[in-house]
Amino acid sequence: MSEVCPNCSAQLVGHYCHDCGQRRIDGRLTVLAFLVDVRKRVFRFDKAFATTFWGLIRSPAAVVVDFLEGRRGRILDPIHYFISTVFVQFVLAALVRAVAPMIGRDSALAWLAQLGGVVAIKVLVIFWMASLWRLLFKPQRYNLAEIYVFATYAFGTTGLLLATLPLIDLSVPTPLGDNPIVVSSVALVIEWAYISYAVCQFARLPAWQSVLRVGVVLTLGYGALTAAVGVERILGLLQPPMAAG
Repeated sequence: MSEVCPNCSAQLVGHYCHDCGQRRIDGRLTVLAFLVDVRKRVFRFDKAFATTFWGLIRSPAAVVVDFLEGRRGRILDPIHYFISTVFVQFVLAALVRAVAPMIGRDSALAWLAQLGGVVAIKVLVIFWMASLWRLLFKPQRYNLAEIYVFATYAFGTTGLLLATLPLIDLSVPTPLGDNPIVVSSVALVIEWAYISYAVCQFARLPAWQSVLRVGVVLTLGYGALTAAVGVERILGLLQPPMAAG
């Protein structure tokens, strides 16, 4: 084990350099170590991912406040969490695309339009929604950057909740996705309901106020984006290629 940081030559104590922050590197890189590093750094599907997701389901405000106040050891940062959720959605979309024809349940494919998407565009949509919230309601408790953190966590979790819909369609007797009105309505209700629940906790608003305000922001936000670039363009950016066809 190296006792000197190869990056800045400081003496090492523990697994990270106290001077530059680089992790201790022991011996030559192996394929296994490389793959483990990719899993941890890029996808981070470990205890931190599960803890973050479960915390955002059970008590969204607590996770966001922990991050804002520096208690970040057990949770993922919002951007890392969001990218991981989008990757999960891509994997589930591919799974549904493969399984649905095998069991004759093409209705499950109708839910795929709610999954995946171009990460950068989806993040910009989140920033747009959070900025709109700040503009409309001018919250005193949190600044714009803190609202961005909340929105990134909330929309990432919404994506994971939507990812369960095609799996449910595959597992129940009734083909739920046959009706496009049902698909759109259920997806909208899930997004609206979860974000309202999270806002109710985070902003400490009454439930009815949270539902009303989230409805206004989603309507104006998506409406403005659709008016600016058109419905087909929006769908093309927010859907994964496997769902767009």
